[in-house]
Amino acid sequence: MRNALIIPSLMMMLILLAGCMSFLEPEEEADVEAEEQGATAQVSAEIPSLSNYYRTVFQDGTYVPGHARGFGSAMVYNRHDLERLEVGLSEIASNEFSPEDYYIQEGRFITRNDLNSWLSRQDNTEDDEGNPENPNGLNPQLGEGETLIEREANAPRVLSHITEHNFMRQTSEGDLAVGGVAVAVSLNTTYTYRVTDEEGLQHGPFNTEISEEQLDTARDEISNEIVSRLRTIHSGGEDNVNLDDVPIVVAVYHETTRESTTPGEFVSYAVADPGSDLGSWTELDETHHFFPSSAASNNAPADADRFNEFHMQLNSYFSDHIGATALGYYQNGELQELTITVPIRFQSKMETIAITQQVAELVEGQFSTNVDIVAKVESNDQQEALIQRPAGTEEVDVYIYD
Repeated sequence: MRNALIIPSLMMMLILLAGCMSFLEPEEEADVEAEEQGATAQVSAEIPSLSNYYRTVFQDGTYVPGHARGFGSAMVYNRHDLERLEVGLSEIASNEFSPEDYYIQEGRFITRNDLNSWLSRQDNTEDDEGNPENPNGLNPQLGEGETLIEREANAPRVLSHITEHNFMRQTSEGDLAVGGVAVAVSLNTTYTYRVTDEEGLQHGPFNTEISEEQLDTARDEISNEIVSRLRTIHSGGEDNVNLDDVPIVVAVYHETTRESTTPGEFVSYAVADPGSDLGSWTELDETHHFFPSSAASNNAPADADRFNEFHMQLNSYFSDHIGATALGYYQNGELQELTITVPIRFQSKMETIAITQQVAELVEGQFSTNVDIVAKVESNDQQEALIQRPAGTEEVDVYIYD
């Protein structure tokens, strides 16, 4: 482990992977009948930032991974989406399951075989024994068309992935019992696919845009069906757990494109109370912008200008160009989190310290104290320094690694 030299002046403890940060002026596959969902609130809900991680469950002193461990990387192509899915689901679930009262463990109720079946297309073609090939698929059957390309395009796979978290709490006897489940339903906004012809040649990739109407329909049908299946499969049988007795939170995520430099967004969530169906949807409004980019300049011009000023001032002190970038996280149109990356070519430790000090000074002077900021100085994929300033504080914490 690399040691850290802490430059005094500064913060508290590391804030976790995601959450609420802000930077502005320094001064200023199955067809299921889904019950109609209720009306949404006019003001979008906020996604809380976890000030601490959930405490993790260790069984007999050992970390127990979920049944679907590693499955996500085969289904979700953008690493940003994978990280946001897991962290964002925990943040949303904290509305229902407080980190002060609950422990977290990776999902144990949706098995790997379940997940593989559910993410596939529904297929009612009978096998040699007369059984449907995959009646449990939550993606639609292939559509109409003269070619396989047309059939894929006319019935895109909307469901990309399902992430599950389990939340445990202590009983009066001191044991841990399941107190709730959270599921993220990750939907494609663009369906990317390839097809193989009769000669074994592969064609593509092809892209089919998925409409908002298709996404909303998929959200309702798939989410309700997942809740129903979880409660049917786990109703006090072999695993001795009755999921009808606990709340189930379902959060819906829209994935970004494969080549995107930013993650997608959680768009809504709903809660199925014990013994009840999924309730009405609470709409969320989150987005990300990458700095510098034309999208950021067009959609968040004031923030883009402030980052450009930070970048310009940083470069004015050094002869080698420093190509800083940043990822901004927004809720309800307001920037909540700014993560800055400062890649450098390592020349000397003294120069690295000087760059770090200058980044810290600019962070302290350029950005509002209403903002949570994390800045990383990196060389050759190795982190050289970490600068942090959580919202509500005026000084920064600086860590320079040996």
